[in-house]
Amino acid sequence: MKRGNKNRAAAFVSATLVALSLVAFIYINQLTKTTDASVVASMQELSRHDMQNIQSELESSWDSLSAVYIRTMASRCGTIQEICGRLNLEQISNIFNTIYLVDSNGNTYSGANVVKNESEKEYVMPLLSGQQKIVMRYDNVDVLEAITESLVYGVLCEPFEVEGIRFIGIIGFSKISLMAERLKIDSFDGRGYTGIIDIDGNYVVNRDRSAGIGKIDNYFDQLRKRANLSDQEISDIIDRLRQEEEFLLHFNYSDQGAQVVSFIPMPGTTWSIVLTVPREVFREQTQQFVFMTAVMLVVVVIVLCLMTLVIIRISLISATAKAEAKSRGEFLSNMSHEIRTPLNGIIGLNHLMQQNTQYPDKLAEYLRKSDSTAKYLLSLVNDILDMSKLQSDKMVLVPKPFSVKDLISTTESLIRSRMEDKRIDFRVETDIICSDLVGDDIRIEQILVNILVNAAKFTPDGGRVIMRVFQSAEDGRISTTYQVEDTGCGMSEEFRRKIFDPFSQEHSGISQGSQGTGLGMSISFLLAKQMGGTLDVTSRLGKGSCFTFRVTSETARKDSVGEVAADSVLKVCSSGKKLRILVAEDNELNAEILMEILDTSGFAAVRAADGGEAVELFERSAPYEFDIILMDLQMPVYNGFEATKLIRRLNRPDAKTVLIYACTANTFREDQDQAQEAGMNGFIAKPIDVNKLMQKLGMGK
Repeated sequence: MKRGNKNRAAAFVSATLVALSLVAFIYINQLTKTTDASVVASMQELSRHDMQNIQSELESSWDSLSAVYIRTMASRCGTIQEICGRLNLEQISNIFNTIYLVDSNGNTYSGANVVKNESEKEYVMPLLSGQQKIVMRYDNVDVLEAITESLVYGVLCEPFEVEGIRFIGIIGFSKISLMAERLKIDSFDGRGYTGIIDIDGNYVVNRDRSAGIGKIDNYFDQLRKRANLSDQEISDIIDRLRQEEEFLLHFNYSDQGAQVVSFIPMPGTTWSIVLTVPREVFREQTQQFVFMTAVMLVVVVIVLCLMTLVIIRISLISATAKAEAKSRGEFLSNMSHEIRTPLNGIIGLNHLMQQNTQYPDKLAEYLRKSDSTAKYLLSLVNDILDMSKLQSDKMVLVPKPFSVKDLISTTESLIRSRMEDKRIDFRVETDIICSDLVGDDIRIEQILVNILVNAAKFTPDGGRVIMRVFQSAEDGRISTTYQVEDTGCGMSEEFRRKIFDPFSQEHSGISQGSQGTGLGMSISFLLAKQMGGTLDVTSRLGKGSCFTFRVTSETARKDSVGEVAADSVLKVCSSGKKLRILVAEDNELNAEILMEILDTSGFAAVRAADGGEAVELFERSAPYEFDIILMDLQMPVYNGFEATKLIRRLNRPDAKTVLIYACTANTFREDQDQAQEAGMNGFIAKPIDVNKLMQKLGMGK
């Protein structure tokens, strides 16, 4: 029984292989035909494209000649000399090198005031015989060199007379290159070449480089010599062209091998477009498809055989679907991980605080750690917002006068304690030729702090970090280079190439346990780019890294540096009267926190639960009862913008002067601009930094 099953399985596999082989042969044969047909269709499409371009060029040239004739006729010249003068003016601004008027006797008149009898010329005779339009290749010495190649256009027009001479048409000579430019260049990767021949096989335009640029050549003579065609075969081609038939022929050139040639006659002329493509182009187009098909069939046969012999179920997982799912979730996964980590710390610390309310020392320690973790979470959110704005080109820089020396001093004071905690030798070296510049010093400081924090993090205890700042003058502007070099762990070349990608982190023994979002370097790189500067890094693994930030700035007036925009800040009244603040906040918890902060800081606060109530409370209050309004932007009834506008429109003396601060989590630049347009005096971002709030309210140090 088992032997019978094996025999049946073997017979099934053999039959499957034979069937698949037959199917593969038929498929490949059909694929070859389909590919050949596709290439042929491409050839014909290219030729038709060339034909349309050339017909357009012909019609345009004929129309241009007709327009010259009509304008000359309409000028009502009284003498032949005036006619020639008019032609001379037309020739200056025309595409034609030479223009002739033709009279009824075959005489030609040029802009150079030259009259010749050219009735026997091949470009004049058709007009005398009544042909409406002509175009031909012509050279008066019968040896076409590139410099003398010409196309002659002629148009039979409505007659007019001057001094008894009856003009019947116009002739124009143009460069043959104008027609050549209309042909499709480098078809089939430069291996196909296009030409235009007349009915006798003479080239009008020759794109075949092998035939010699500008040399007289006859296409049919080439076929006789290179493809061994007989006179009868040539005659058959000419007959088909006379009948305006489109067709393809296969030739075997003695010097170039098998060729496929497309013939497409041009209606209204004796010309034909000839496109020649090597036969191997067809084979190359087919080989790739055949190879892919063969690989696919081999895989199918192997899979079918395994399924038949082993009789198991195979589950195929789409690699593409997995890659797409990974790509979609990668950013959210990184962001979720970075946000959940500090959230987990805050939740855990809150739990510990609830369990240890009777131990003030522990409670104070937990509060300190909770505050630090919350600030890290806020910095992460700010980094994500900065990254989003930079990637969507919504980050707005605020250039203003600043002092480079003050910037360096501030940055050094921010980072020195971090360096000293690890006993890092932190040095600052400067070579400043102009301290007073114009730029966004806050964003420059952000870049420097990001770099220095990384240097402190990845430099071991007792290491060294040097910040160098030096300048050079460039065309009246100052180029400032900020360079931070450390003796830290360095980075691999692989990671160095992607350090400016979002969420890029290289974990090493030195940095284990250090917090970091992996966004700082990305933000710094994009900020530098937006400033028109550059941020580069060199590094050696185990030796350290060197970050170099360069930016070019305008110089600032010395008296403008240090100026601070007037911000209407209230001072506590000398009489000791509490400042009254109207808090417009719809969220209960946020309102409770803010009211408690204000109360413990010595303010008298009144809450409005929505925008409508805020307007109503202010309207019912006595003049100058409220000194400040803290206005949330997202509220029911009226949002913060609408409520502010309504308050500013009230007919009372303090409506225009009461200070209104936007107090909101919407911190984008467009939100700040909209708040200013609505009539607000400033902007306080949530989560609220109590120290900054107190400074805004006039209580800061």
